Amino acid sequence: MAQTLNVLIVHGIGWGGRGTLYSRPLIQNVSAEFERALKRLKLRDIDASAARPKNALRFETVCWDPVTQQPQDAMLSVLFGRPWLRKRLSLTYQFRRNMVGLLGDVTAYERDPHNAVYRAVHEEVDKCVARLGQASRAQAEVAYSPLTVIGHSLGSVIVSDYVWDHTGGEGQSHLLRGHDLALVNMVLMGSPMALYSLRNNAYGGQESIRDSLGSPVQVDPQYGMWLNLYDEQDPIGFPLEAIDSYRAAGVIDCAVNAGNWLTGWNLLSHVGYWRCHQTARAIGGKLALDWARLNSPRFAERDYDKAFKAYHKDLRKG
Repeated sequence: MAQTLNVLIVHGIGWGGRGTLYSRPLIQNVSAEFERALKRLKLRDIDASAARPKNALRFETVCWDPVTQQPQDAMLSVLFGRPWLRKRLSLTYQFRRNMVGLLGDVTAYERDPHNAVYRAVHEEVDKCVARLGQASRAQAEVAYSPLTVIGHSLGSVIVSDYVWDHTGGEGQSHLLRGHDLALVNMVLMGSPMALYSLRNNAYGGQESIRDSLGSPVQVDPQYGMWLNLYDEQDPIGFPLEAIDSYRAAGVIDCAVNAGNWLTGWNLLSHVGYWRCHQTARAIGGKLALDWARLNSPRFAERDYDKAFKAYHKDLRKG
């Protein structure tokens, strides 16, 4: 039986109101790019039906938004009363609500095991990770099934914290032993992770910024990839390679053009990654290489290294 790849998707601020539907465009585009990339590899020793995205890829979408949205709504109600229609239509109300959503999530999600919000958000992530692990075990796959995690905006921070907590932290492995999953790829979209270099960095200069963050989570040391996708017009997404610990961990910054003609040139590009074909191509291409390596002995032995170098070169081109 062919081995299936597990993919976990975690939203950032302002997307959970759609339940798990927010990830549908990304899943569709990644699946299409995965199929195209596999066809280009011309695998002759695999079952064509097993290579179809619906069989080869197993997605789980996290929705943690209710954890923070409910208390935010309650706070606005306590402070300003019930919002009647006229108030709902006012620009001030809309702006305040958006700011509460933006700053409220960041304020509430503080990395502390004693923080009830931190624990509740991670419980939502854990439910989806558990389902991936259970499905992998049910198919009698390898001891540790491959996992790719995709985090957008604050979701990239959340999933990084989750993996850190479940792999033992600095110097530990890439194995999520409680769920029998192995972290192969870590994909960030529009991530603000670089901003954490400002913590505990009073009066710091450039050198202290470069040296400010500890070692990130570990991916598979042989076949794994840390991919940081960002749009240069996105004010929330930052490159990471300039941070020493992330560069040492092998993080690859990849600039993409998120958004469309209306949003791609401004701050609204931050929400464009879900439909961005460059984003889907980067993710789908790596998943195709992983699947082919695991399921095509001929490809793994003869062609993987060459194909990966070509993929890596294309990433660098942008």
